[in-house]
Amino acid sequence: MTKIEQLKQIYPSLIAVEEQSIELSNKYQLFRTGDEQVIAILKTELNQKDVQLLQLILTPISKRDDQTTARERSWSRFLQGHSDELMAEPLPQKFRFVFFCLSDPNIDRQTFQEALQSFFPRVMPLLWEDHQQGVIIEEIMENNQETITFQPLIDVLMSDFYTKIHFYLSEFSESPLEGPSFFQWAKKCFHISMRNSIGPVATFQEVIPSLYIESMPEAERTMISDSLFSTVRDDQDLLQTIQVFLESGSNATLAAKRLYMHRNSLQYRVDKFIEKTGVDIKQFQGAIITYLFLLEADR
Repeated sequence: MTKIEQLKQIYPSLIAVEEQSIELSNKYQLFRTGDEQVIAILKTELNQKDVQLLQLILTPISKRDDQTTARERSWSRFLQGHSDELMAEPLPQKFRFVFFCLSDPNIDRQTFQEALQSFFPRVMPLLWEDHQQGVIIEEIMENNQETITFQPLIDVLMSDFYTKIHFYLSEFSESPLEGPSFFQWAKKCFHISMRNSIGPVATFQEVIPSLYIESMPEAERTMISDSLFSTVRDDQDLLQTIQVFLESGSNATLAAKRLYMHRNSLQYRVDKFIEKTGVDIKQFQGAIITYLFLLEADR
């Protein structure tokens, strides 16, 4: 006796549903089995405990889930480790995970998803984590397929939806077999990029300094910052100036322009920081130590 037949003995209203006709009335609760079969059970036969038990062996389907594609479901099951199969064919030549977070949870997900998909040459698998966060899997299927530049994209989206959006772009992977572990690593970097407010579009390279900071015990981070930067810790204007200076590649002209101040005023603050801390941020070693401290101070 199959699992479906066993369940039907407990829930007589259970029916199997074709994928093409998955839309049912609100009287039914939909579930998806491990082999992608969809079943429906009358809600009058289910209490909260029943639903909780069924979720252990089946995947509940909401109206929003009904709109997911077979490829998205394949990716989802693969990344969660629920499938022995790699993923749906054809396999991408390479892929990367593009995580995103919307500051406004009330934005219509379907409208946002359609707007985001319009920037890609083909429909990409998109998996929602909740009402604000999700990940789009940028699949490269052909040698001449161009990758997306996200900085102009995010400017358009934030203007259209009147909300702040944060993207994290993982590195590309050419090994689909490593998908689940690569996904968990990219997800960790995504959350680190949000905790440290690394711009509207963060990349793996930009997250690396924060990875080093978070791997160090808090007591050791405090000892380092106290030893080197106790004399400037409370001077927020000075610290902001130095951070912009370092993020501008130590280019005083560019940093002064970004801060809307005269170049001589910026140079004065840089010299003041060096004098008070003894850390020469004009040299690479002093610059990297200071930048790590500033990232820690922002956490």
